[in-house]
Amino acid sequence: MFPLPPRHSPLASRPGRRSGMCDPAVSSFLTQTLCAHGGRLGLRELQENVGLSAQQLQDTLSAAGPRRFLLVEGGQEVLAVTDARVCVRKACDGCERLHLCKQHLMGRCHLGPSSCKYVHDIMNAENKKVLKNHDLSGLSETELQVLLLQNDAFFLPDTCHFYNKKGCHCTQQTNCNKLHVCQHFLKGRCRFPRCVISHDLLDDHALRVLETAGIDRKIALNFQAICDYKHMEFNREPGVYVYRYRNDNWKNLEVRRTKEVKATLKTAPCKQDVPPSEGPSSTGPAQSQDQLPAGVGGKDKGPSSTGPAQSRDQLPTGVGGKDKGKKNSSSDEASKDDKKDNCDEICLFYVWKYCKNKDRCKSVHYHLPYKWEVHDGLNWKELSMMEEIEKAYCDPKNSSLPSKNINFQTMTCSSSLVRRLSTPSSVTKPTFLLTTQWIWYWKNDQDKWIEYGEPEEGNSTTSPSSAIIENLYQADPCAIVPFQAGQHQYELNFKEMIQTNIHFKTRRQVCRRPKFVSSEDVQKIKTGSQRDSSIPNQTCPSHWDASALPDFGYKAVVISNTTSEYNEIKQLFHQTMKNYSIIKIQRIQNPSLWKVFQWQKEKMKRENGGKEVQEKRLFHGADTAFMETICSQNFDWRICGSNGTNYGKGSYFARDACYSHSYCQTTLLGHSMFVARVLVGDYVKGNAAYVRPPMKCAAKLWLYDSCVDDESNPAVFVVFEKHQIYPEYIIEYKKESIREQKETGIGGQKETGKGQQKDTGTRGTRQEERKCVIS
Repeated sequence: MFPLPPRHSPLASRPGRRSGMCDPAVSSFLTQTLCAHGGRLGLRELQENVGLSAQQLQDTLSAAGPRRFLLVEGGQEVLAVTDARVCVRKACDGCERLHLCKQHLMGRCHLGPSSCKYVHDIMNAENKKVLKNHDLSGLSETELQVLLLQNDAFFLPDTCHFYNKKGCHCTQQTNCNKLHVCQHFLKGRCRFPRCVISHDLLDDHALRVLETAGIDRKIALNFQAICDYKHMEFNREPGVYVYRYRNDNWKNLEVRRTKEVKATLKTAPCKQDVPPSEGPSSTGPAQSQDQLPAGVGGKDKGPSSTGPAQSRDQLPTGVGGKDKGKKNSSSDEASKDDKKDNCDEICLFYVWKYCKNKDRCKSVHYHLPYKWEVHDGLNWKELSMMEEIEKAYCDPKNSSLPSKNINFQTMTCSSSLVRRLSTPSSVTKPTFLLTTQWIWYWKNDQDKWIEYGEPEEGNSTTSPSSAIIENLYQADPCAIVPFQAGQHQYELNFKEMIQTNIHFKTRRQVCRRPKFVSSEDVQKIKTGSQRDSSIPNQTCPSHWDASALPDFGYKAVVISNTTSEYNEIKQLFHQTMKNYSIIKIQRIQNPSLWKVFQWQKEKMKRENGGKEVQEKRLFHGADTAFMETICSQNFDWRICGSNGTNYGKGSYFARDACYSHSYCQTTLLGHSMFVARVLVGDYVKGNAAYVRPPMKCAAKLWLYDSCVDDESNPAVFVVFEKHQIYPEYIIEYKKESIREQKETGIGGQKETGKGQQKDTGTRGTRQEERKCVIS
C-alpha cells in the first residue's frame, strides 16, 4: 500500500481542484475497486486497495456523497452506488440509459450477439457515452455487472402483483415465484415511511426467488442497504422508521435495520485509526450463521458463535460513531461498555504487548487470544477455568463440556448465553502473531472427524487444506464451494456446514474449530522461544546483517563488491546491461515482509501437494519516489498507469534488466532498479481483463499463480498477490562514460522494436513487442 498515489494514477491530486469537489477519475477508480470486490468493501480494505490516506479517502467519499458511495455498518463499510440504468424498452430510438441485453449481462443469454435482438457490446459508442456521463468509463463488463445488479431494479425478478395490490395476500403464498416486496420501495419511490408492505429482500422467500434469478445473497444485501437509504432520502422525515412486517419472525430485524439505515445517512468522517484492520473475525461454530439476523454480515464480518448471534437480538447494538452531543461521563462509560459488550474481536496488539489506543480501542483487551464469557442478564462476565473450556472446544469430538454445563452447539451454560471472543483468523492477518488458526474437519462413516487436507486412514486421497477453506470462508461465509478430491466432485455449504458428494448425493457434517493455544504457549510465543505455527519459517536469511534487523520497516545494507552475493546479482544484471556499470547494490532487510513471503511460499507449497514452488529473481523498474514505500510495504499494482495492464492488473516483473531499464527514472546519480524474489509458481498467458489469474480446472478452487506474456518463453511476469513478492535488492547504476553505446545495444533494440510489429527472431524485438509498464 502506498500513502500517496503516483502522479499518473487517477488518484493523483489535480492542480486547481477544490477539496470539496470529487474528481470523476477518482470516483471511477473507487467504484471500479469496489465492484472488483463484490460491490462492497470495509473502509480500511478500500484504503489499502486504492492507496489513499485515511483523510484523503474520507474527503473523497464525503465529496462524492451517498449517491455514489454509501457508508453502511456504522460507517465502516462502503457500497458502490450509481444512477446509471439499463433501458427497459423493447425498442428505443435513443435515451440516456444503457442499452444492453439483460440476460447477457447476467450470463444467461443463450443467443450469440448476431442472433440476440438486444445489444451484447457494453463498450459500443452509445454505451460509452452513457458510462462517461456517469463517470464509469474505466469499469469492465464484470465490474459493471456487479454495480448494476446492486442498483438497478430492472435486474430483479418481478414483484408479485397480487401481493402488492391485494393487501399483502397472494394465493400461492411461499410457492409464488415472484417477489413479495413493495414494488415502489425497489424503485426508491415508496411514500410510506411505515409501509405495511414488506421492504425486506432478505427473508427466506425473497432470497429463494432472487437466487433462482441468479442474484446471490451478497448482492441482495447490498441492494437492500441502498434501497433502505433511498427510502429514507425520498421521504425526508427525521427520526428512525420502523417497518411493519406481516411475519412476526422478522420483528427482531426492525431495530437492526432502522439503526443501519440511520447509520447510512452518516457520510461524515469515520475513525480509521484502530491498529488492526477490521477484517473478518470468527468466534465460534459456523452453524451460528443461521441464527444471525438477515442482513448482518458481509465480507469483513464473519459470523460469530451461536451465543453472540442470539444475544444480538436481545442486547443493544453498538452503532459506531461519537456521541458528540453527550457530555455526561456516565453516558460515555455506558457507551464504551456497550461497544465492548458487542465486540467479539480481541485486540492483537494488546495480546502481543501493548495497544496505544488504550480505552479508545474498538477491540477487546485480554491477555489470551480467546476469551469465554457468560451473560448474567445484564452484562457479559468472564468464565472461570478458561483454558479447560477452550481445550474442550478445540476438539471437534466435543459438542459440550458437562463439567461446566456448557453446550457448544447452542452456546449456553445452563440457561444463560455463552460466547467466545477471539483474535482474527490467521489467514486474514498473516503477518501477526497470536492470531486464531481455524481447523476444518469432516466426519467420516465411523463418526471420526478428519481434518481437511489430511488423508483418511486407508485412503491416500486428500482434500483442500484448512487454510484454503478458511480463506474461502472468510471471503463469503454463506458460499457453496465446489471442490474435487481424487475422482469425486463435492460441494461445501458453509451456511449449513454440510459437504455433499455431487454424484452420489452423500452428505457429511463439517466442523470448524480453533487450534488450541495454552497460556504457556502464548508466553513462549511472546518471549520468542516458540515460533507461531501460523507463520512458518520466520527466521531471516543467515547472510543478512544481524545488526540491521528492525522490529518494523526495513534497513538497506550495502553489499561489498567482493562477496559472492554481489557477483551473483551483478552477473544477472549484466546479462542484458553490458554498457552500464554498477555503482552499488543494497540488500533490503525487512523481517516483516520476509515472514509474509515465507508464509505465502509454504501456503502455495501445501496447495501444490507438497511440491516446491517455482521462484525466480526478476527485475522491476519503478519511479524513485515509490522505492522507499516498496521497501517498507512491498509492491502494489495499483501504482501502475493505464498502459500497465497488457496481461492483467497486477505487478509486472521482467526476466531481463534491459527491459525494466526502460521504466527506471533517470536521476543525476544515474538509475535505480529492483531485483525481487517472485513466487511465479504455475503460470498461464495473461489477458488485459484479468484482475486475478484464471482457474486451472473446473473445480474453481485452484487458480494459476501468475500470468506471463509467452508461456513457452516468458519474459514478463504478472503477479496479483503481493505476498508472492519480496523486494530483495536495489541496484544503483549508470551508463559507462568511456565508451559510447553501440547501435546494436539497448538503444538499437528499442528503435528496432518500435519499427517492427512482427517477430523477426531477435531478442530485442520480441521484448519490445511485449512491452508493458513494469510497475
